[in-house]
Amino acid sequence: MEDEQIDRISKLPDEVLQRILSFVPVEDVAARAKLVSKAWKKLCEFSFHRPLWFVYPICSFFSTPIPIPEGIDHDMGSFINGVDSFLKSHDSRLGRLILCLDLDYIESRGLIDSWIDAALERKVVHLHLRFRPHYGSNLYHLPPKVFGTRSITVLLLEECRFEIREDLLPDLPALRKLHLRRIECDEEQEAIQKLISSCPSIQDLTIISCRLQQQLHIWGLSNLQRLCVDDCYGLETIVIIDAPNLQSLKHTPGGSLILKSSGEFLREFVVSGLTVPDNFIQIIASRFPNLERLTIKCDRWNRIEISDHQLKRLERLEINCDLWERIEISHHQLKRLDLTLIRSHPKDAMFKIDTPNIHSLRYKGYRSPVISLLSSFINASSPSLQELDVRFVGRKDYTLSSILRLQEFFEKMKHCQHMKVHLDTTYNRTNLIIPKLRQIFSPPVYDIKHLSLLLPYYSRRYHHYMIDRILWMCHPQTLSISPRTNSHFLKILYNKLMNKEEHPKCCTSRPIKCWQHYLEEVQIDGDKSKFEIDRIMKMSDSSHTYMNCEYEVRFTLKWRSQPL
Repeated sequence: MEDEQIDRISKLPDEVLQRILSFVPVEDVAARAKLVSKAWKKLCEFSFHRPLWFVYPICSFFSTPIPIPEGIDHDMGSFINGVDSFLKSHDSRLGRLILCLDLDYIESRGLIDSWIDAALERKVVHLHLRFRPHYGSNLYHLPPKVFGTRSITVLLLEECRFEIREDLLPDLPALRKLHLRRIECDEEQEAIQKLISSCPSIQDLTIISCRLQQQLHIWGLSNLQRLCVDDCYGLETIVIIDAPNLQSLKHTPGGSLILKSSGEFLREFVVSGLTVPDNFIQIIASRFPNLERLTIKCDRWNRIEISDHQLKRLERLEINCDLWERIEISHHQLKRLDLTLIRSHPKDAMFKIDTPNIHSLRYKGYRSPVISLLSSFINASSPSLQELDVRFVGRKDYTLSSILRLQEFFEKMKHCQHMKVHLDTTYNRTNLIIPKLRQIFSPPVYDIKHLSLLLPYYSRRYHHYMIDRILWMCHPQTLSISPRTNSHFLKILYNKLMNKEEHPKCCTSRPIKCWQHYLEEVQIDGDKSKFEIDRIMKMSDSSHTYMNCEYEVRFTLKWRSQPL
């Protein structure tokens, strides 16, 4: 009996299919989902200028510019008709509406108003509106009735303008989350201030890149748990009054913060400014004694001194500082430390870390003297370290001493479960190994078991050199090519690995052999890796310039202990 291909998906109810579809990325719905079964093809029957994804009672409509696969109709009229038909024919209550529109393609403001009206009439609960404006034109003006819909619990507004009318004051008693991004309104009217004051039950408030008055008052919000005010022009002072349950406070960039409420429950604090005073930690500790997560971004902070005597419950610390003279962190409770120090520091700068119970460490900055300092710190005081992410900046070639330090660095980090080291490979100086050092070191130089690579398109002309030097530098058991890596690199790597000679003759006269003499076996790990390789290999050479890998590709490599 011949095997029959049974389309079990088509037998599922539409509600179940639509629910499954809600977890699929927008571009995949238009390009791939309708190929899975006849039922999904029926659900995706519209062809849109930009992919459409809607799910009952959750619907999302996008007209934002994302790549359109071949075979997808570019008719914007189909998109408009689909949105219009669905919203106006949907009778029951609407759970969530995400409407992200590019106003270069939808010029009728009245049409957009009618879509919003339809959602409000169906008592939408979660409303997310984003309008990408015409270049040089005014923002979309939001209908005032949005702020009178008592059913809304989540309201996210982006790139629009609104005003508060005296005859139609905001009435959002059920609102729990309010997110405002790139909002403009009349400064004299204080529309954003009035909107916030009308949300007594709000728990999560985010204001990003909005035009505000000099002072923003947050008062009477007893349920507020999270507050984020980021990059708002015109704002000089935030005054927080009567917010006893506030747990997370993010205030960037600088400016003054007046807190007339207990900070006893605050667990997370994020702040940025031009210059941080040396006694800043003492000030923070006195205000927020139970802080668990602290992030500080600044241009200058001369003396960075943090200990568990000041913030006893601190578990995560992130510092991004340009200019500094002394860093001394001694904390036994700390679990995660992120340091970004991308500017050069004085020769007599002090760098001391004592965090024996740390689990995760991330560092971005110059190599020296941080490599040796981090190595000592990791080996001696942090046996619990599980994750390490180090990103070195600067484009100078490594010296012999730098190579030796890196060798010691990797050796001392063998106990880490996950380790990432980012080296600048933008130019021909790959910063991995100097060619002349091949006469000194026998491969592998570094003991790395699992290697993941991400290379952008602008390093394309050096891909051959990079592959040879990387595989001479280390002999990983697994080699992963990350998404967003230029497809040309994967094609070159695949050809080098799979077409390697059984008995290489490339460097028979040299005393130290290249990686090809050590490589014994190569396997492609998983069907997804094979699918991505097949897709890349079918591309023409001209297509590789700006095309990137979409999925991770993983190779399993087996190495000889001695060269052929």
